[in-house]
Amino acid sequence: MELREWAERILSADTLEEKLFAPEELTDENPGAPLLFNEPVRPVGMGFHKRSKKEKLPPFQDHGSPENRAICLHRFAGHELLAVEIMAHALTAFPDAPKAFRRGVAHTLKEEQGHVKLYIERMNEFGLQFGDLPLYRYFWYHVPYLTSPIRYVSVMSLTFEMANLDFAPIYGKSFARYGDEKSSALMAQILKDEINHVSFGWRWLQKFKGETDSWAAWTEAIAPKLTPNRAKGFVVMEENRRKAGIPEEWIVRLKNI
Repeated sequence: MELREWAERILSADTLEEKLFAPEELTDENPGAPLLFNEPVRPVGMGFHKRSKKEKLPPFQDHGSPENRAICLHRFAGHELLAVEIMAHALTAFPDAPKAFRRGVAHTLKEEQGHVKLYIERMNEFGLQFGDLPLYRYFWYHVPYLTSPIRYVSVMSLTFEMANLDFAPIYGKSFARYGDEKSSALMAQILKDEINHVSFGWRWLQKFKGETDSWAAWTEAIAPKLTPNRAKGFVVMEENRRKAGIPEEWIVRLKNI
């Protein structure tokens, strides 16, 4: 299947099965003309809700409740599905991007589909179905600004996914503290993949930025509604960034903003 056909299929899918469909063989011989989406088609019951300030994740001290851990997993699954769609959008929006970049986005997309499935499987074991709780537009608010591959990697790889280098282990540790080793192991798998995704973004930032300083190129390319603070959690896990190839200067700078 062509990357273009697959990406359009994901963005136009009205079932979760179609959203998570991943062909074994993909080609990129006919990327087509740029095609932009304002928002994706969503399965019934999985449309976007407007998030209120009250709809926060359960605090860490309440993770002893299986119901509260399931709520966290549901929110994370929603983020992963958004990532699937945004990556599909990158494939339709940037047909002229380097083939290696497009293959990398496709590979990452497949891993994000796997994350959705893993989260759903675990939350189902808690008795929660995907879509039982509100799902939000979140990443899609920034799509109008993702007008180039460098903006894509700056927002997705080096902001949202980089923040997960902190959040995934923090939540994993919290789940383990209450004896939920299975959910903790799931967060560890997510972290491993996210390190690779951040590494992908860092490598391509170096290729796209030209002679511009990396930090300047990143901060100039992120969406106006974002700040560098969105690339980290309340604790910066330095070693995870080192594993992704992020230099010490960048890590120190991120910690100090």
